[in-house]
This record gives sequence, C-alpha cells and structure tokens, in this order.
Amino acid sequence: MRVAMLALTLALALAMPRLAAAQLLSPGPLITGHASIDTDDDCGKCHQSGKQVVASLCLACHKDLGGAIAAGRGLHGRSYKGKPCEDCHVEHLGRKGKLVRWPGGAMEKLDHALTGYPLEAKHAQVKCLKCHTRTSPLGKAVFLDTKTTCAGCHKDPHAGRFGTGCQSCHAVSKDWPDFDRKALDHKNTRFALTGKHAQVACEKCHTGSPPKWKPLEFATCESCHKDPHGGQFRPKACTACHDTGGWESGASKMRSNHPWLSLANGHARVDCKTCHDRGNDRAPSRGKTCVACHKAVHLADFGTKCESCHASIKWTGLSEQVGRDHHPKTRYPLEGDHRKVPCASCHPANKPAPRRFRDLQFAACNACHADRHDGEFAARKQGECAQCHTVAGFAPTTFGVTAHATAAFPLEGRHVATPCGACHLGKRPRLDLRVAKKTCAECHDNPHGEQFAAEMQKGGCAVCHSAADWSQSRIDHTSWPLAGAHAKAACARCHGVKDKGSQPAAYRGIPRDCEGCHDDVHAAQFTQTAPARACKDCHGIETFRIARSFDHGTTRYALAGKHRALTCDACHRAETLRNGSSAVRWRLGYLQCKDCHANPHQEAP
Repeated sequence: MRVAMLALTLALALAMPRLAAAQLLSPGPLITGHASIDTDDDCGKCHQSGKQVVASLCLACHKDLGGAIAAGRGLHGRSYKGKPCEDCHVEHLGRKGKLVRWPGGAMEKLDHALTGYPLEAKHAQVKCLKCHTRTSPLGKAVFLDTKTTCAGCHKDPHAGRFGTGCQSCHAVSKDWPDFDRKALDHKNTRFALTGKHAQVACEKCHTGSPPKWKPLEFATCESCHKDPHGGQFRPKACTACHDTGGWESGASKMRSNHPWLSLANGHARVDCKTCHDRGNDRAPSRGKTCVACHKAVHLADFGTKCESCHASIKWTGLSEQVGRDHHPKTRYPLEGDHRKVPCASCHPANKPAPRRFRDLQFAACNACHADRHDGEFAARKQGECAQCHTVAGFAPTTFGVTAHATAAFPLEGRHVATPCGACHLGKRPRLDLRVAKKTCAECHDNPHGEQFAAEMQKGGCAVCHSAADWSQSRIDHTSWPLAGAHAKAACARCHGVKDKGSQPAAYRGIPRDCEGCHDDVHAAQFTQTAPARACKDCHGIETFRIARSFDHGTTRYALAGKHRALTCDACHRAETLRNGSSAVRWRLGYLQCKDCHANPHQEAP
C-alpha cells in the first residue's frame, strides 16, 4: 500500500506544469506585467545567488528609467538614486498585487518637490492622473518624463505670438487671466519701459478687450505723442533732446546735443530764452556767429571765426589741446613729437601778442634745436636734418641700408643687422658718425694668426670670406682638390682645433696622404709586408669600400673560374689580434688548393 501511494505521488508531481513547479520555490506569483518571467528559469532576471533583488537587473529591462536615473532626472534620478528598488516596489503578491508602495501611503500624498517639479497654488489641487495621462500596454499610469512646460498641458491663447515662456507674464499663484504685471520684465520685450513710461497703466497702450498685445507701433515717439515743435527739428529724433525721464528732464541732453554751438561751460549759464526769444526753437534771434553776441577783439588779425581757436570753456588762455588741434590751420602744422611740446616753449608769455603767435622762425630745425652732432654735418644745408630724422622722434634715425650705400662703407651681408652703436662709438655722449675704420682687421679679430699674412697684404679677409657669412668661405682648394666624400666633409674635420686651448685652427701644413687623417684598419698588413701598397690601390675617394676597379690579378693570386663569384669574406675573414682588436686578414699565407679545399681523390686508408 505504501509503495502504491509513493508511486501515485511521484506520478502527480511529474504531471504538474512547469509554472506550478516554479511556485514550489517562489514566495508567490508575480504581477501580470511580470508574468512572462514567472518561471523557474527566470529567477536570475531579478535575483542574484545569495542576494536580494539587484537594481541593475531591474534596469536591464526598464531601460528608460535607467536613463532618467543616470541623468539625475525625475523622482528616481533626483531623490531615490542608489536606493534599493524593493523599498518601494514589492513583488510575489499575486497577479493583481500592488507593485508600488507610495511614500506617505498613497499616490496623492507624494511630496512632488522630490521629482524636481513642486506643485504650487492650483497645480496642487489637480488630480495626479490629470497630468500623468500616459499609460503602459497593460493600462497602468506612466509617470516618467511627464511634460512640465505650460504648453505641455495648457492651450496657448496667444497662438504662439509670445513664445513658450508663459511665466514671464503669468504666475501659477494667480488665475490665468489675472495678468501679473510684476512678473513681466518689459526689458525682455522689444520696448523696455524706462522713466515715466514705467508709470503708465498697461491698458493705456494695450487697448481693447481683450487687450491688444501685438503688434503695436512704437518705432518713434510720434507713434504715441504729438510733436509740440510742429516739425521744426525733423528729421532729428526726439531722443536727441528729450528722454523718458520727463519732457523737461532732457534739458542737459538738449545742451549737449546743440546742433551748431556747444552749450557747456560759460554758455551753460545762459537761459534758452535769452537767445530763442522769438518763439523759434530752431534759430536764435541774434544769429549764429560769436560776434553776434561777443565783441570781436581780434577782428583785424584773425577774422570772425572765433571758434577756430577758442572754445566755450574759456575765452582767454586757450587749452593746449585746442591749440594743437587748430595748428594745422597755421603755416606750421604740429606733427609727431611737436604735438607734445608745451605751447609756451614756442609762444612764451613774456612776449606780447600778436608777436607771440606771428612771424615765428621755423624754416630750419636749428631755429629751435641745438646741433646734436657738434658740427659734424655742418657742410650740409641747414634744415636737412629730415634726411635722417623725422618729427616722430630724433631716434631711431631713418638713415638705413639704402642711405648707407651712398656712404664710404656700404652695408652688406651681416653688417646690415649690426647695431649702429657697434661701429659708431666715441668718447662723446653720442655716436661718432664719421668712422675712419674701413677694413675687417680694424673691427674684427684675426682667428688665423699669421697663416695668411701674404693674402692679408693682397686683399684682406675678402680673399676667402664675405660679409654675408664668415663660415661661407670662397677659398680655392686647388692645391688639394676636394672630390668624392672629401667634398662633403666639414672644414673642421681637417682644419679643426685639436686641443681646446690651442689657437688658431690649422690651415697650413695639413697632411695630404690618407694616413695623415685616417686610421689604418688593416693593422699594417700593406706597409710592413712586401709588396707595400697605397690606399688608392684598393680604395676610391667616394667610399671606403673596395673600388670596383680593383683588379685581383695584381695580387699574388689571380681569381679565375668559380673563384670570381666568391665574396671577399669567403677567404678574407676577420681575426682577433694580440692586442684584443680585430682586423680582416687580406694577405694570406697560403695559395695552394689544399690550403682551402679537401682532397676528394685521396684514397681511404
């Protein structure tokens, strides 16, 4: 009987569906939305072995939520980032179980500020699902990425005329029609309200019902205001004289923008009606010239254009800037450093007018300036300073390379970049411009000693060198022609200074045979054994490699047959010498076949 019951139990267990089998291990069924993973093979989609629910596994399916959390957006990204999912979401409560445990106990009690969008005023009275209208495929509300802009929920009664920044005029703390004037910053419109415009009631400009907000005419003042001048100042704008502070507040602006006469300083104390006493705002009653109001004290000498020298700031004692600005109208315009000279230096106060300003001597520079060259150029005509100097400053001089070409020593090559003071030095506190030195040796040291004494007598340094570059020698190397690799060698390789303290570099008595410069890499094989050979017998001047012209027939062993195809090192190998160095053995002590080859004809013993 017991065996029969055991068999029946086993049969029923095997007949159970897989879902039922899974429930043997599960604490309960999952909600309908997770039903597809409610099997014994899918536990790992939410759980890890030995752990509770892992948030990264949840987000592997809920990718849109994972993106919001990573961006710090919404409730999960701002207030619950890093917290366990199961704190608010509980599973295994059955297909109809409630997955969400709302903070506060209910959806309506959630502190909406945690989402980053606090609910204020009438927004706090709106039911949650009034704004969260999106649903999942199972009909559940979706809260992620709900729009927070006004246009996201409300219809725009302005039909887009004012953009989407509703909060610039409206506030959530008031009804929509209740226009919040304080919330509006008129600076953000095309017509900022300044001065008395800020005191005008909105409906004064925005008339009608409903009020007309756009478009309004405001390009000119006359769009709203009547011109009290009857068009006298057209086309000048009203803002040239007036401002929004008030019709009279622009009085100082009127004076600063007076069309033909500065109303500053002395004129500032004169009332407008003193000149405009006939009701004509545009033209004064007495005329526009200075002499119409003031006595012409210089009438005989300077005419009636007082303003050419005087300004309203002060009639007597002209400012130096005024004088400099008007000097171009005289026979001697001020240019360069002359503009920095105080007026009194040329127009001294102890000299009576008008001689203080008229008949001054200025034809030549020495009329004002001392000769800084102490008569060195006295032979030149007076006033010819401009050949080397300008009014921009006495230094630097304009006497450059082109001008120097007309002197006794034209500048060429490296001399062009030499500072003037390097050659024109003197005991006096200025440059000596008449220089007697004209040869290289008078300025430069001779680095060759007496090696080229004969050449120096004939033509000096220029026999070999030029002013362009000392290192670019024009020497003729005909006594020992440079060819092949020698033509590429630097001069210092042969004419260098052997010892640091020895001077000068050697150019005379340099060896001309190979051994004088090159080491013998053959360990004296061709000098201490007969027949002696010179380097040129085997080598050329292009490279140290054996020359192609080398004829092995000139040695004791002419190459024939297959010997001609062998490489040199097949017979001539490097050997270590007694002193530890190595050298290729070129002179072999054997010439017979047996010295290199085994005898294939020798009978075996």
